[in-house]
Amino acid sequence: MSGFGDTIFLKTQVDVLSFFNEDQLRRVTPDIERASYEGGQVVMLKGEISSGFYIIKKGAVLATGKTKEGPFSVELKAGDFFGEISLLDNSAMDATVKATEAPTEVLMIPSQSFQKLLEMQPLLKKTLLDKAAARKAKPKA
Repeated sequence: MSGFGDTIFLKTQVDVLSFFNEDQLRRVTPDIERASYEGGQVVMLKGEISSGFYIIKKGAVLATGKTKEGPFSVELKAGDFFGEISLLDNSAMDATVKATEAPTEVLMIPSQSFQKLLEMQPLLKKTLLDKAAARKAKPKA
């Protein structure tokens, strides 16, 4: 039941996944892990290597960190995602991500399932990299 709901959510609310058809998304939804966080609770720490592709289903998070260009702070809401660069590059997270609302529900597509999505739609990698670059280019909060 929740698998079907997750499929529809991914298809309709997560813009980078909207070009997948429902059948393609159904191949990964059984693997999705779900977690709920209270406000202020850490979802991921800077320096961690992401084990999956994280999508906010409900609530919001704040990603904070520092790059060569300086500090950044990005608020992410339902339908937004994080952990993609760490996953694509097998590199450490460059931000700490904390829930800002209670409850914040996060879906995590494990690395192997995320790789299936990349194989089905190779354009996904470029789309994710473009989105990540645009997110960091926004004025700092």
